[in-house]
This record gives sequence, structure tokens and C-alpha cells, in this order.
Amino acid sequence: MTEAPAISRRSLLLGAAAIAACPPSRAAEPASLRALAAASGLTFGSYLDMDDLRAQPDYAALAAREAGLMVSARMDWDHLQPAPALHELAGVDADFAWAQAHGMGFRGHALVWGERAPAWFAALPDRAAAVAALEDHVALTCRHFAGRMHSWDVVNEAILVGGGRADGLRPHVFLDKIGPDYLDIAFRVARDSDPATTLVYNEFGVEFAGTEQHAKRRVLLALLDGFNKRGTPIDAVGLQSHISVGEMARFEAAEFRGFLDEIAARGLEIMLTELDCVDKAAPADIAARDGAVADAYRRYLDAALAHPAVTTIVTWGLSDRSSWIVSGTEPEARRDDGQRPRPLPFDTGLKPKPAYRAIAEALRNAPGRGAIRRAAAAR
Repeated sequence: MTEAPAISRRSLLLGAAAIAACPPSRAAEPASLRALAAASGLTFGSYLDMDDLRAQPDYAALAAREAGLMVSARMDWDHLQPAPALHELAGVDADFAWAQAHGMGFRGHALVWGERAPAWFAALPDRAAAVAALEDHVALTCRHFAGRMHSWDVVNEAILVGGGRADGLRPHVFLDKIGPDYLDIAFRVARDSDPATTLVYNEFGVEFAGTEQHAKRRVLLALLDGFNKRGTPIDAVGLQSHISVGEMARFEAAEFRGFLDEIAARGLEIMLTELDCVDKAAPADIAARDGAVADAYRRYLDAALAHPAVTTIVTWGLSDRSSWIVSGTEPEARRDDGQRPRPLPFDTGLKPKPAYRAIAEALRNAPGRGAIRRAAAAR
């Protein structure tokens, strides 16, 4: 595979177009996050749900202005292939068309994720049938979007520290039916099916100091080394970056940058793929809470964006109108005082919060990226 810059030509052109679209007479208007990111050679985007965009034209306009990259809400395997012979890609095609119409790149999440395996997969008769189903799913989906994707999360959340396995892999149906090499199979088929896209392994819970997260980092690095040893193609690591006000006491910027160094030393890009902030531990007072959330974003992004291997930032939503944190279904995110969480850059009225200004300032201060080469090109 020929060498290619990790920051896609499309992303740079889109960013330049976003900047050029602002005439001098509007110079006083704040720059969008996508434009601020592009100015530093970065890509900024967000997870977006087309149901929200259709129902809320004001939110759609906000997303079109601020995001240069879209992650669709309906790309998991169980959604795309609810039955073995049924591949439903029309919904994702509509999402892609919306992104394209608004000058956005498009990012795939996620081809293979144990929590979103289709129900029928567990009933397959043997390993050969399971491998064939995995290969068919990855090949069909990647070929459908070949040459059009910014990146793919090929495998999502494959690690579980303390899960009872020496290799640290998370037990689920893919591991049961195929074995540990389901990861290698997925990445190889993805590369064969779309050589132009960036292939990502995506993981959570590695951003902070502490015994469990340090152990998870070691498993992740060992996984990457195994890929390298076996010649498995991979271009980037996605750090989900679900940060929280409470955990920031355990955030050590220098140590985190050292972890980023270890990933980059393996020739890989780094993407912040699901950025948001749990405010459970923040004060009830809105101003104080928003300040604590903004400080968490600022500290985290200042450390991350100082590293030249970080190329992409994706927030897991833009507005407090909709978020897994706001939904209240996860105990670790639900506030004890019952107040509605405020985890994202814009409030429910789509007004920018201190979190927005913190993200904007971090993007504005980020050093230029330079040329970061893919691991696959170096092998």
C-alpha cells in the first residue's frame, strides 16, 4: 500500500472551504469548530442522529455549521443485517447523502462490536460459518462505501481487564464462535475491501491514571504489537474519551502524553472518537457545573492535541438535547440530585456553553499536525 498522509486530502479541502466561506465582512463572527480544527490540520466532527436532524431544523443547521465529519447512529451490524440474507444500507446511504450535502466527511462506527452482534450470529453451526458471515458483512459494507469513508472503527471495545482471559480480550459471541483471530480477519477484509480508508481499533477506559486503566493500556498495546507481528493492517487507534468531572482528579497530562507516545511509536494515528463529559460529580449550580465541565474538556484536549499523532476529534453529540449521558439509563452518568446532565458543547437551546469555548480554545491553540504516516505504509 502506498504511503498517504493520515489527514485526508478531503478533510483539508473541506476545512479550507469552511474557512473560505466566511467573507471578511463577517470576520467578527466566531469561527466554527470545524474551521478552527482545520486551521490546525485537524478534523472535528460529531455523532449525529438523522431522526434528530429531520425533526429539529435548528439542530441540523448547528450540526452543518460546526461539524466537518459525521458519525451515523445506525451503522452497527445488528442494524444493517437483522437477518442473514438481509442487508439494509438505505438508511446509512441517506445519512451519507446528508453529510455530503453539507460538506462533511463520513465515519463508520462500528463494523464489529460484541454488543451489537446480530441475534442470528450465535446460532451459526460452526466456526467456518461464523468466519464466512463475518467476512461477508465486513466486505459488503466496506465495498459499498469504498473510497467514500473518512475512517472505519473496524473493531470496537474488544478488551476487558479482569474478564478471565490471559490475553485480556472481552468474552462475547465473536470470540466464542471464531476465536481471537476474529480481529485479524475483520481488519484484513476491511483493508482488502476498501484500501483507501483509515482502519481504526476503538476502545474506552484508557484515558486516566489508575490500576485498571493502566492494565487496559498494556493489553491494548499488546494487541497492537500482535497485529504488527501478524501483519494485520491497522492505521489508527480510537480513544473514546468519555471523560468525567469526577475522574479528572486522576488525569495526569504528562503520563497520558506518554501513552500517546507509545501508540504513535507503533506508527499509528490517534483519534478522539466519542468525546463528552459526565457531570455527575459537578456542583448543582449551573454556572459552577458548566465551569467544571469546561475545565475537564480544556485539560484533556490541551494534553491530547499537543501530540502530533492526534488527527481527529469527534464529540458524541453536540447538544444536551440528546446524549447517552442525558438519557439517565447508565448509573455512572446519572446525577444523584436528579438534575438533567449538561455534558456537551451546546445547551438544549443550542446556545454555546463554556464547554464550547474550552473546545474552541483548545483547537485554536493546537499545534499544526505535520505529516503522520500510516503504520501499514511502513510495513
